[in-house]
Amino acid sequence: MFLQREKELQELEKSYNSATSSLKFVYGPKNVGKTTLSQQYIKDKESIYFANHEMIPSQFFTNMANTISEYFHNVKTVGIPFKSFENILEFLDKQKIDKKLVLVFDDFQNVLKVDKHSLENLLKFWKKKLKNKNLQIIIVSSLLFSDKDSEIESCASVLKLGYLDFISIKEFFPEMNRLDQLYVYSLLGTTPTNLKFYNSKIEFTENIFNLFLSANSYLFDYGIRVLKSEISDIGTYSSILHAISKENTKIGDIASFLDVKSTYLTRYLQKLIDMMIIKKVVPIGEDKKSSKFGRYEILDNALKFWFSYIYPNLTALQQNDVKDVSKQIQDEFISKTVFLSYKKCIKEFIHKSQENIFGYTPNEIGSWWDNQNNNIDLLAFDRKIVTFVQILWEEKDMAKISYGKLKSTSEKFETSLEKKYIIVSKDTFFNMK
Repeated sequence: MFLQREKELQELEKSYNSATSSLKFVYGPKNVGKTTLSQQYIKDKESIYFANHEMIPSQFFTNMANTISEYFHNVKTVGIPFKSFENILEFLDKQKIDKKLVLVFDDFQNVLKVDKHSLENLLKFWKKKLKNKNLQIIIVSSLLFSDKDSEIESCASVLKLGYLDFISIKEFFPEMNRLDQLYVYSLLGTTPTNLKFYNSKIEFTENIFNLFLSANSYLFDYGIRVLKSEISDIGTYSSILHAISKENTKIGDIASFLDVKSTYLTRYLQKLIDMMIIKKVVPIGEDKKSSKFGRYEILDNALKFWFSYIYPNLTALQQNDVKDVSKQIQDEFISKTVFLSYKKCIKEFIHKSQENIFGYTPNEIGSWWDNQNNNIDLLAFDRKIVTFVQILWEEKDMAKISYGKLKSTSEKFETSLEKKYIIVSKDTFFNMK
């Protein structure tokens, strides 16, 4: 199913239609739809698609060379050694390309596992030779190459795919009511690969058992699979994600939960960011690198659920003992996870309708908090007005009593701009489109 990627397709088309060659990096978490996007994009173009499944080097690059030779016909690869990505780039450089050709290297992080110099050689060959070859090269990866950011930006453009918005859930389950859609979203997010296993004809709790709690279920080992795709020693990473899933979102809180020093966690957190498993968020107006108020969030709802409820109960679940974890989910899931997902959905809706909601186009919009536990769900401002938004689950009439609290909290945010206030009730959620 191809959903909500029209802007991304347009961006790729724009670079394709330019008079010059182009190098594009497409980043996104696993199962977010990168492969579907790239295949949709190239279906009406001259193209070569490399799947890049993991295998030993002697086969990896020979298979890649054979894919190239099949496209160009009569190009001989027999007897030519292909032991590195550099060999592939040299072979590609020898080919005559009349009509613009799109090369898609999917799962490029797997190329790096086989040849650690592959990205370095790609950038070098692009600058010296391949940019003159009438090509559009698309590098697709579920791993950010943060150590090469400056080099990549000097010769390529970057497209980042995030998870689909909540509203896309209705495309999967058009007959489901809005509240049930929220429950599914809280459990599985909007990853098509996971959503296709949800059975809308049975109860939500039965779906949880079938998807997560049964030792034979599709998502029983989900967290392990996600981490092991890039990491061999997953112990510390798993513990960090468990800590974050239990609402320890500050580095100090994570360190306390795990009984380690904060400095010990830095490289592990960065790796999880590079894998696009977590993100670091800071209050509006703060610099992401220097802010002391950073919080870490797990991006994939299914992964957050797994590390919150499955990971700490694996031993019991492997023995088919689901009683305790089922009670824990019943006690916590709705009050914590579903409410947080609801807030996220409202924020998505406001982001898409900024001018209509605020009466102006904000220069900046985001959440705000300080170290005194003062929080504002959403804050937006232009050069004249700042608007404070409180998101509540209560009905509209009950929500009016929160106005005073929002106004009081807003005093903690230093500004000389004219202040306005918005209280959002659940009526907005059930009516949003």
